[in-house]
Amino acid sequence: MDVMTHDRWVATCHTLFPTALFSFQLHNHEELDQLLLTVIHQLKQSDVGRVASNVLGWHSQGNLFDLEEIKPFQEVVTAAIAECANAMGYGNVPIRPANCWANVNPKYASNKIHDHANCLFSGVYYVKTPKDSGNLMFYDPREARTFYKPAVQAFTAYTADAVAHPPEAGILLIFPSWLKHGVDPNLSEEERVSISFNYVFS
Repeated sequence: MDVMTHDRWVATCHTLFPTALFSFQLHNHEELDQLLLTVIHQLKQSDVGRVASNVLGWHSQGNLFDLEEIKPFQEVVTAAIAECANAMGYGNVPIRPANCWANVNPKYASNKIHDHANCLFSGVYYVKTPKDSGNLMFYDPREARTFYKPAVQAFTAYTADAVAHPPEAGILLIFPSWLKHGVDPNLSEEERVSISFNYVFS
């Protein structure tokens, strides 16, 4: 809450309806990343994948949490989800994983703007992120703001239409499933690899 004083008044600015983005930096993630890369590359060789938000990239089936090799990763994600749920006021609400899939974006691949309907929390874990491999873009979900867009003096949390989040290996992001997002094109020469997931009310 911001307080602004003036000879005429004392004004306070309250932030209503905030949107949470949780970021977890995993310790000693390199071994986990290598395990995930091995599993993902094996899946990619045996499955053509499916089309969702991906443009030119490979999107696996949504059953990664069913794989025994992925269980250590699922445990980390579920613990992080529980922490987010508690922080947001859902501490006593039963929550379970809905699906989990891998994304492999080669050069020029991207992901269209989308959200994840009928879910509570969504997230992404970065496994391999070369420089310039594509920012994760979050877009203002308040559609009414597009009705009138005056010029602004500075882009702030109040005036920006979108926020870029650079990918970094070992980072786990969790956010509300209704928050629209997309991935910029991969401009590097290497693959950008990530794992996404959804959690729902039990």
